[in-house]
Amino acid sequence: MLTVVCAACRSKLWRYDKIGHGHVVRCHKARITKWHKAETRGHKLYCPCGKPVAIDKGGHYRMIAGNFTHTGTKRNKR
Repeated sequence: MLTVVCAACRSKLWRYDKIGHGHVVRCHKARITKWHKAETRGHKLYCPCGKPVAIDKGGHYRMIAGNFTHTGTKRNKR
């Protein structure tokens, strides 16, 4: 389980169940388990500090590289 964090202010945004070893390029909406502080404005997700973190693409959010970090562990593929 990963905690996605804003790179600018270190606010927790959401918890995400990451499967596989790859980079966090997109977050599937069905695997987001808990929302903390992310705000939706139009088709983008913003941190409360005003930094855009992701773009809504329907079934997933495409993450904006450099605007977020994460902590936690990734789950291996079955």
